[in-house]
Amino acid sequence: MGDNHIMIVVTIAERGYGKALAKFYTERNVPCSYQCMGHGTASSELLDVLGIGSAEKDILVSYASKPDAERLLYQIVNEIKEDSYGNGIVFNLPMSGLNSLVATALMGHEEPGMGGMSMDMEVKSDHSLILVTVNQGNTDDVMNTARQAGATGGTVIRARWAGPDDSGQFYGISVQTEKEIIAIVTETEKRNAIMEIINKKHGLKSEAGAVVGSIGLDHMVRLP
Repeated sequence: MGDNHIMIVVTIAERGYGKALAKFYTERNVPCSYQCMGHGTASSELLDVLGIGSAEKDILVSYASKPDAERLLYQIVNEIKEDSYGNGIVFNLPMSGLNSLVATALMGHEEPGMGGMSMDMEVKSDHSLILVTVNQGNTDDVMNTARQAGATGGTVIRARWAGPDDSGQFYGISVQTEKEIIAIVTETEKRNAIMEIINKKHGLKSEAGAVVGSIGLDHMVRLP
């Protein structure tokens, strides 16, 4: 994959460090970040053993050109001192499409017209991000199932169903409004087994109503 590519940089950090990390990113030419909140699925004992701090998380979603994104991850590893931004992980996702005006701004060159969509190719990776949308209250059961196939933990984001109407139906299947999105980063070799066991035990027609998908990661680093 060439340098003419736009990436999403996803940061999952301890609660309270998101704003400072966004400032760190802006100073390194990654100025476009959105922050939301989540919480980890590991027990407090496991968090202590792994040394990854609080279960409450700040999640940053940032856009950057591929060179800027890769440079940022390099600088996180080499410039951030231990405990200065807490603990967490940062990873890149290759985008398959983006508004061309936004892409132009991130790539740092001009492009005429109002702008349509800028399309890129997906990349293969050693790590994958599994996204599981479940009905609220089923997160623990789904994560326990995922661990049977090798998942070590995940981050949960609260969400709501936003279908085209209020019928609560999705292709004839009843849909619960309150949702939780579980984000699991894992080795790609474990991805299919994790997704398959979740779908088998907690699929769309079960109480959990899980919708499961995955995205290949470009690079991943850990905050100290």
